[in-house]
Amino acid sequence: MAAASATSGSELPECPVCHDGYKEPKILPCTHLACKQCVVSWLQKAGVKEGCPLCRAPILPSTSRGKRDLDTLVNDLPTDLATMALVDSHKILSGQHVCMICNNNVAATSFCLQCDVKICKACIMGHKNIPATRNHVIEDLNKLNPQRLAQINRATCNVHDDRPAELYCSTHQKLICMLCFPTNHRSCAEVKTIADVATEKRRELEQQALRLRDRATALATEVGVKPLMLIFFSSSSLLDSVFFGVPGFSGYV
Repeated sequence: MAAASATSGSELPECPVCHDGYKEPKILPCTHLACKQCVVSWLQKAGVKEGCPLCRAPILPSTSRGKRDLDTLVNDLPTDLATMALVDSHKILSGQHVCMICNNNVAATSFCLQCDVKICKACIMGHKNIPATRNHVIEDLNKLNPQRLAQINRATCNVHDDRPAELYCSTHQKLICMLCFPTNHRSCAEVKTIADVATEKRRELEQQALRLRDRATALATEVGVKPLMLIFFSSSSLLDSVFFGVPGFSGYV
C-alpha cells in the first residue's frame, strides 16, 4: 500500500495571476513573478502598455512594442530557475509516495538524489548492490523538503528533460545538453559549461559586493555620522543565498 506524503516542507509557490503553481515563472522588471502564459494573457487582455498586475510598473519597454510578437517578448524576460526548481520539487514530494523502481504500488520510504526517484526499502538494497548506483545519495522522504531538493536537484535540458544540462547558452539564456549544442546552438555566440558560467557569475557578484561595501562606507563618511549598520557582505553567505535553489548552478559555487 502506497503511503501519502508525510510532509511538503512548505506551501507551493503560487502565481499571483492564476493562483496556481508557477509554470515557467518570468521575472518582471519590477522583480515580481508571474507565469509566462499569464503575462502574455494579461498583456493581451489589458494591452501591451499595461504594467505589472501587482504594482503596474512597466513590463515591456516602449521601444520593443510592436517590433516582435508578444509571446517572443515575454519569452525574452528572464526565467526564475530557483522558483521553477522549488515548484518541481514540491510536486515530486507531494501526493502518494510510491516506489518508482519496482512498480508494485509499494510504499516508498526514501528518495535517490541522483536518479530523482522515490524508492522502497527493498529496492534500496538493490540500489546499493549495483556498481553504477551504490554511491548514490539516498535520503529519508520524511526528512526531505522541497527547498533542499531544489537546491541539490540536478539541472535538466530545456528541450530534452530526460538528459542533464551541461552547457549554458548565453544567446538563448538556456541550460542545454550535449545533444542540443551541435543541432541548435553551434552558431550561438557564447556557449559555456555550467561550471565556467557559475565561476564567472561568482566573480561578478563578489566585485559588486565590494563596490556596495565601499559605497556604503563612503556615504557614511560623507554625511559625517557613524551608521548603525554598514553594508558588509560575506561573499560566501551572499553567493549561497543568490544561487540557492538554482538548478545547475548551486553545486558549482
